[in-house]
Amino acid sequence: MEKRLEVIYKENSRYVFNIALGMLKNRDDAEDITQNVFIKLFDSINSFRGDANIKTYLYRMTINRCIDLIRQRKMQDNKMDRIAQKNSVPADSGFILWDLLDKLDINHRAPLLLSEVGGFSYKEISKILEIKEGTVKSRVNRAINRLKDLIDKED
Repeated sequence: MEKRLEVIYKENSRYVFNIALGMLKNRDDAEDITQNVFIKLFDSINSFRGDANIKTYLYRMTINRCIDLIRQRKMQDNKMDRIAQKNSVPADSGFILWDLLDKLDINHRAPLLLSEVGGFSYKEISKILEIKEGTVKSRVNRAINRLKDLIDKED
């Protein structure tokens, strides 16, 4: 059992981290979310049904944890902390795209990240997010168009 958990972690931890980082824009938070997701998985692995894809389960948990954290932060609404967090990641580190992604609302960012970073199909994303496949396509296209607009404004 322990070997199985180790394999699951090695095969999926980077994807979970990248999704969390894309949604939260903070390495420490992304690492915390990744750790929490795998702790939750390992605690509940015996009750995990084999009919669900482990990646689908992990990404759904990751998105839920990120959304919970975002909601919690919005309720706190501590602007100084947000400014400090944004400044803790240097712009020349290749995180400019993450800054642009941050300007997308969560309903458009999540499907885009699942598609482009996670490599999920629209059908898989619709199951993960529990929305219609057409809605996924629409949100991904809108997110891409919004990013294009933001990039044009940056130039």
